[in-house]
Amino acid sequence: MNSSKKFLYQVVGNLHKDQLEFKVTPWKLLIETNRYYEIKAATGPVKRLYKEKLNTAVLETKHYCDGRLIASVFCREGHIEEAERIIINHLAAKIDTYMKDLQLNQKVLCVKLNCPESAGNHAFKPTKHQQEVR
Repeated sequence: MNSSKKFLYQVVGNLHKDQLEFKVTPWKLLIETNRYYEIKAATGPVKRLYKEKLNTAVLETKHYCDGRLIASVFCREGHIEEAERIIINHLAAKIDTYMKDLQLNQKVLCVKLNCPESAGNHAFKPTKHQQEVR
C-alpha cells in the first residue's frame, strides 16, 4: 500500500457571512473492507466510513445560525478539488432551500400583518413598531 492510499482526507467547507474557507485534514486509514473504511484523525476516536459515503457532502451545521454553514466530504488525495466543488454545490442547494422556506414564512407574516400588496412579491415592509425594535 503506497503512502497516498494510507490516508483519506476530510475536506471541510466553512461558509460564514461572505467568506468560504476550506480545511483539509488527513485521516489515517486503519482498515479497508468491502463495505467500509475505519479511519482515525490525529486526535480523537476511530470512525467508520461506509464506502458509499466517500465523495458525499454532509452538512455539519444542524441549523442556520449567525450566517454560518459548514459541510464536509471525505475523499482520496486526488479528489480534494472535486470535494470542494461538491461542498460548494451542497451549500448552494441548502441556501436555496432556506431561501424558499424563508420566503414562504415572509409571505405568511405579510398576510398576518395585512400587507397583501407585498405578499405577492415577497417584499417585507416592517411596521413602525418593528422598526423601533431594531
